[in-house]
Amino acid sequence: MKEDYFVNIAIEQAIKLYLSCKNDKKSITYNCFLVVIIRALALIYGETDILNPYYLNNKVIFLSNMSRYGMNKSDVAVFKDEILNYYEFEIKNNRTEITKVNPYFLNILKYLIDMFALKRKITSVSFDEEEEFLKLIYTNHTDNEYMLAYSKLMNNNPNFNEKYYYSKINELDVTKEFNKTISMNLNLEALNYVGVNLSNVNNLSNEELASAKSAAYKYFSVDSTKASRDEELASKIAALKKINEKTITSGNGYVDILLLMSVIVTSLSVIAIIAFTVF
Repeated sequence: MKEDYFVNIAIEQAIKLYLSCKNDKKSITYNCFLVVIIRALALIYGETDILNPYYLNNKVIFLSNMSRYGMNKSDVAVFKDEILNYYEFEIKNNRTEITKVNPYFLNILKYLIDMFALKRKITSVSFDEEEEFLKLIYTNHTDNEYMLAYSKLMNNNPNFNEKYYYSKINELDVTKEFNKTISMNLNLEALNYVGVNLSNVNNLSNEELASAKSAAYKYFSVDSTKASRDEELASKIAALKKINEKTITSGNGYVDILLLMSVIVTSLSVIAIIAFTVF
């Protein structure tokens, strides 16, 4: 007769281990990967929403809670299967003399990072909360010796988790900022001419954005009260870009080469700054 587990045997064992050692934070068990998964989920969704479904034996609510911040239900299903795959692989690992790298270790961490990134997109996340999460996902912030040793055993690229985290955060931050301009019917290209771009738009209040929008209309001499204002704005931006394209050459071949080289150098500098910021 097949045993009935909460979601699956791996998640049930992980929760049981978490409950058995949650008051002994220095123990090896508390810092083993299965428990770290539950700790990360409790940080993202709240311990109550992780443990109550277990107490009620309601796996539907448990999985549904993980979709709260926009995680696709199919991804949640794969995530819980990956935990089972990890668990079964480790059982086989423990029966051999040579420990193999568990391929599901990084997969699970990537899903946890996706979940936290989605939460960070929708809600306010404190510095302490983010720092705690970075410790849990085996990054340079991790300070537990057992976790560090296990990460070295399972991950050939020690910087991958942190790079992946910041790439997801930056990707979602850009999306958040772009969605903000859409929600206020702002033309981001027009706003660039009055000093507003993706880097700072998210720091502006709605009043400041409205003021910037008005300034952009004035910059292009567009009547903001007209129904066709946005079409007219886009048309004037296109016309200005054509003028700039015609005047970008100086008429002197040598000067144009120097101009081109300066653009390339500037572009490389920007790429380097972005790469340094993300990674």
